[in-house]
Amino acid sequence: MKKITISKNCNGEKYVSFPFFCNGKAVDGARWGLTLRSAGSMRFKWNETNENRIQTLQQIGDSFGGRTVAQVQLDHTKLVEVVDRADETFEKISDGIITKNPMLMPVVTVADCMPLFLFDPVTKFFGVVHSGWKGTGIVEKAVELAVQNFSAKPEDICVAIGPHIRSCCYVVNQERADYFFRNFSLDCVKRIEEGEVLCKGAACSWNSGSGPLYRLSLEDANISVLARSGIREENIVIATDCTCCNDIFGSNRRETSLGAEFTVQAAFCVSL
Repeated sequence: MKKITISKNCNGEKYVSFPFFCNGKAVDGARWGLTLRSAGSMRFKWNETNENRIQTLQQIGDSFGGRTVAQVQLDHTKLVEVVDRADETFEKISDGIITKNPMLMPVVTVADCMPLFLFDPVTKFFGVVHSGWKGTGIVEKAVELAVQNFSAKPEDICVAIGPHIRSCCYVVNQERADYFFRNFSLDCVKRIEEGEVLCKGAACSWNSGSGPLYRLSLEDANISVLARSGIREENIVIATDCTCCNDIFGSNRRETSLGAEFTVQAAFCVSL
């Protein structure tokens, strides 16, 4: 698995993009990226108009040769849309988009939740999914749909794990820890010992109920999902940034714990 640090590469820009990796090496053919907090909120609902989002995504699409945005309203589901035209996502409520149309730019929103990006150099399908804790496993659904609709082979698919709230800050209660124990890898949760110093961004007040607290690694949980989906380790790139720790990113936990609205980011994928 290749690891990168986005915060070292932002250079004051409002969005960043990076290549996929195949066999441990960067490949041409597609790029993945996301807006940063400096770009402002990319909040999206079908019954709202966000001019900042519209203008920013148009600029990004134009920078890649005039791509058309394909978007969905999120609801922490494991639903993924398979589309050929942007209008096929109109008024859809789901959490992922895959396509083979190179003129589309699939977009989902994130703010601590994990964006996962997919690209197959063989069949040329690409896309992005939003994976919050409820939606962990959605990338497996995206892989299944790519196999069914595009005759993709899991061993050919490249995946990028985008920046998200990491275990340094993602503290959860017993109930949520048990859920991840049961459904994902045993090492994705780690009990916090008495006296252990927590990151300021951990915001334990978010966790209700009594009992022990745990650190949750969405990365480890999703790596276990990718492994059972047949994705090869050498085709995975991971952004090591924690959105809660680093204020170049929007963060639900960090920003709302300070009494502010959180900055929704747009995660996108393009075929070149």
